[in-house]
Amino acid sequence: MAWHAYVDESKRRDYIVAAAVIAADGVVGARQAMRGLLVGKQQRIHFKDEKPARKELIIATALDLCTDVRLYVCRTRHSARESCLQTMVPDLVDIGVDRLVLERDQSTVQLDKQVLYEATRKVGAALTYHHHTPHQEPLLWVPDAIAWCWAAGGAWRQRVSARVTVFEAR
Repeated sequence: MAWHAYVDESKRRDYIVAAAVIAADGVVGARQAMRGLLVGKQQRIHFKDEKPARKELIIATALDLCTDVRLYVCRTRHSARESCLQTMVPDLVDIGVDRLVLERDQSTVQLDKQVLYEATRKVGAALTYHHHTPHQEPLLWVPDAIAWCWAAGGAWRQRVSARVTVFEAR
């Protein structure tokens, strides 16, 4: 079975890169489910901006859609993104992910491409990777929500903890 991973980050406390793993054959339905959560003229979901009741609905849907969530956590800010991506690639390849979609941030695209190229070469994987905006790819809302919950701690972290595997990036 083919797997896709959708990746976003949180910088709330530690630096966290979240990868939500979704079966390739379920991507179309998952996108529809996430788009179905939009209200009014909303073009995307940014979890931190939602009210608590909406957060509950969004996180329940997000958790139903992904088979696995991997968090790559770096406790320092020095080269944090690079460290998280380097830790992420071999892990995702090991579980069978063959397509990676990262949230586009123009300030990180060049670094991402360099790190991902080197990391995929190192593990000898045919992992493809793309950058999209959250407006283009609603499945990026899934790792956004889960990373937010983890970083918030308390009841929000407990809400997602059963579905999350955490990796320390160095």
